[in-house]
Amino acid sequence: MSTYGGYITRLSRKVEARLADIEAIFNFDLGAEFEVAMCVLLEDILPAKFGVCRGFVITEDGRSAGDDLIIYDKMSCPMLRASISRQYSIKEQIPVEAVYAYIECKHSMNDNVVVEKAITQTRSVKELILSRRSRGNPNYEKDGPAYNGKARDWPRIYPPIKNQPFCAIFARMFDPEVVIPSQHEALNPDLLVLGANHIATQSVVLGPDGIKGALFYDDKYWSGLRVESAPGNAFGVGIVTLLQALSWIKLEPIDWSGTLNATFVENLLGNN
Repeated sequence: MSTYGGYITRLSRKVEARLADIEAIFNFDLGAEFEVAMCVLLEDILPAKFGVCRGFVITEDGRSAGDDLIIYDKMSCPMLRASISRQYSIKEQIPVEAVYAYIECKHSMNDNVVVEKAITQTRSVKELILSRRSRGNPNYEKDGPAYNGKARDWPRIYPPIKNQPFCAIFARMFDPEVVIPSQHEALNPDLLVLGANHIATQSVVLGPDGIKGALFYDDKYWSGLRVESAPGNAFGVGIVTLLQALSWIKLEPIDWSGTLNATFVENLLGNN
């Protein structure tokens, strides 16, 4: 059964066609070209408030992580770019408070070394983002939804903080023989788009109802990263999953007072 007139299937076809067009220009022999292609693609798809760039997530005290694709709040942290064309070859530094999502882009995931390296990178980025000031989720149910005054054996739909980072891996090509690790790790990526035909998501155990894919990690009902077949529509499923996460995340405003004060002091001391 499809919805919205087969939206995900239609989106997948358009994504594949768009990637093919971009591939003719950039070539995807190297991961950097695929990163640029994904930036172009996502900036065309995402609502205007979301910025897309390549670069690093950085904290106020100078700690940084990542060097792939970042989705950030363009309203609170605008980037100055040449208006003639989008300069995705330039790597930006995005304040951690402005980051919605981080995507590790790989042209090919055909061996376990590449997989582990990509997952390690996303873990580092998620750990850094989680060090920012949290925005509590007022609707979070610690023990899951209650029914007739009793907690149900059912997972919480969303995490305890509203500015929970969403981290993903997008791969143009994937070898199904490669093993995706499924260890209990809160910092693991939330989504993997594995070529055109496979995805992996966080999953939760629903007792007698089996196992279900989850948008975010759940520390009580967690059941690992789970690879599923998505014949021909993995990119559509992945992008709609990303949209679902982005629509839920609410960031805290950036507090620029420390940066402003430090700059004023530097100006007074003549150190600029």
